Amino acid sequence: MRKLNQKLGMILVVLLFLVGSVYSLDYTDTTTLAAGLTSGNINSSAAFTAGANSTVNGYVTAVAAVTLGAGSLVTGTVTAGAAFTSGDGCKVNGNVSAKAAFTSGANSKIGGNVTVGADFTSGANSTITGNVTVHGDITLGAGSHILGYVHSDSGVITYGAGATIGSIR
Repeated sequence: MRKLNQKLGMILVVLLFLVGSVYSLDYTDTTTLAAGLTSGNINSSAAFTAGANSTVNGYVTAVAAVTLGAGSLVTGTVTAGAAFTSGDGCKVNGNVSAKAAFTSGANSKIGGNVTVGADFTSGANSTITGNVTVHGDITLGAGSHILGYVHSDSGVITYGAGATIGSIR
């Protein structure tokens, strides 16, 4: 009986290791993460789309646009070769860089800086803890907050009701 318990214990340890390894894999040339799934770092030679309630434990880098479904989480940075779009309630713990437009859904949170090559639009009640540097116009949704500074090359900043920023540069 003791040997059986030891063997079962060893099998359980190996299975846990294998399952844990699947969740922490880095995926190369991935274009889609289905809703509710979890992955490691994402690299895409095209656009990347994460379904609702997906989790990326690491960074996302895409040659084209990045789209995150509602309730998605990225624990690292996001680099989009085109536009960045997030659904309601998304969270990115790191920086976001997009060569084209940036649009976040309501109640989204970005934990770092945002750099955008075109226009920037934040959803209602969204929060960005870092700085926002934009080559186009900035539109802040009602109740949204940017804790750092904002800079718009166009000089156009539109505030929704109750929206706040740290400062303008």
